[in-house]
Amino acid sequence: MGAVDKADMINSFVECTRKTTKWYKKIFFQLIDTAVLNGSIVHRQLTGKVITYQKYRENLMRELLEEHHTPRRPSTGGRPALDNPLRLTARHFPCKVPQTAAQGSRTRRHCKVCLSGARRSKQRKMTKYMCLACDTPLCISPCFEEYHMLKHY
Repeated sequence: MGAVDKADMINSFVECTRKTTKWYKKIFFQLIDTAVLNGSIVHRQLTGKVITYQKYRENLMRELLEEHHTPRRPSTGGRPALDNPLRLTARHFPCKVPQTAAQGSRTRRHCKVCLSGARRSKQRKMTKYMCLACDTPLCISPCFEEYHMLKHY
């Protein structure tokens, strides 16, 4: 029983148990801790190097991450992360929203400034005008001017 108590003592300093109600998760993490401790003991016996258990765990994690790391791919969809900075500097002119097959000549889209509701009450206002350069639907007055003049419209 002495070796079990010593293993529990060593694992108590760096254990990875979490507060969870799932019993199988606690057992899983206990098994991982035990396997890493056993690996540390075997490593010490085979190499003869004496390193701390904490340092062994850090080295193990680093090597696992270096070997099995996959770099993140850039996002392929969704909304753009940042606002268009050209909307405040370039010249913009309103034009009508292009027709679609479903709506025909009555094509309308929701105004971006009216939907944001940062400066006034949020409302879903339909408009048939847009800024062609920004590809953004906007009401002619006052939203078109606010969108192109104010940083926080």
